[in-house]
Amino acid sequence: MDQERQAFADSHVDENDEISLLDLLLALVRNRWLILKVVAVCLGFGLLVAIFSPTEYTAQARVIRETGEQKATGGLAGLATLRGLGISLGSTTAGITVDTYPDILRSREVRLLVANSPFYFEDVDTPMSLVDYQNRPPGILGSVLRGLKAVTIGLPGTIRNILQSHTPELASNISNSDILSVTKEEEKTIRWLANLMTIKVDRASGIMTVLVTTHSPSLSAQLASTIIKHLKQRVQEIYTEKTRESVEFIRARFQESQNELLVAEEELARFTDRNLNPQTAKLNVELERLRRIVTFKTQLYSDLQTQLTQAEIELQRSQPVITFVEAPVEPLQPSGPRRRMIVILALFLGAGLGVAVVAVKSVIENQKSDEESRAKLTEIKESLLPGSFTSWRNRS
Repeated sequence: MDQERQAFADSHVDENDEISLLDLLLALVRNRWLILKVVAVCLGFGLLVAIFSPTEYTAQARVIRETGEQKATGGLAGLATLRGLGISLGSTTAGITVDTYPDILRSREVRLLVANSPFYFEDVDTPMSLVDYQNRPPGILGSVLRGLKAVTIGLPGTIRNILQSHTPELASNISNSDILSVTKEEEKTIRWLANLMTIKVDRASGIMTVLVTTHSPSLSAQLASTIIKHLKQRVQEIYTEKTRESVEFIRARFQESQNELLVAEEELARFTDRNLNPQTAKLNVELERLRRIVTFKTQLYSDLQTQLTQAEIELQRSQPVITFVEAPVEPLQPSGPRRRMIVILALFLGAGLGVAVVAVKSVIENQKSDEESRAKLTEIKESLLPGSFTSWRNRS
């Protein structure tokens, strides 16, 4: 009996599935003009986007980054001697690894330097900084559009700006040279600049590729070159800062050694003046001790003087650690937008949306026969499980 019920249920499920599929195909055929209209609308929208999207140009710069550790500050060829004397000058690396260069390039310091650098803009036919270009006075049409935006969708922001402009600013006496001061115009520009850059790193070869995309081939090449230039400058500043710290440390130790040597020499001179011809063993031992101290201080003073000179020379002749492998050039062919791909995606989107609209419409129409469907379902359940369903309905 159970096998017969299961076979009956399977046959009804297959029949219902077949009917549902046929209903769906019938709905698609009946509403084919609706699907074509949706496809036409999406295709038209895609064509508009493809036609009116501004052309983009991508300039590429490839640089090689130094993969080895920085040379020891000041050469420090005599560090073995100093360590043998019990003196440690700390780490000999500059603190910059190959993995830090992309982060340095994306840093606000580098982007701020680029934003305030001069560029030539073809549309205004004059050189100016990115900050000035982004915040230049708009034309008549731009002014009208900006005014309409300010009193419509931008009204909450306009009210907020008015209230903030009338809010008294608290005077602050805090002065910290480590805090980067950025204006609203500069903040807007460096955020815009961050969206233009793409950085790719090949860890195997150590080559870093910087891609800059704008609507002007000349501006893309200028930006790529300027970004690399300020990246070199920033890396050099960090490296120089580390070198300068080492120079100051060695100079401080050199001054201490010089003072200690003067004290030891004066003590030896006073002892010699008081004991011109020492006759006892105790005086001879004391004299030899003072001479050893002077010899040790003299050697330490000489080594530190050498290291200080070498460190100062290294500070003066610090070289950039980034070299161009491929300098940026003005791109001849546009990199975007991919108009054909936009049209194809719009076509598929329209087809999918049309089918979805027809499916939703069919579901809504089927809701009208909801009572009939419930009756059919009740009959099926009573046929398959008459006893349990009847008792369940009586309990309910």
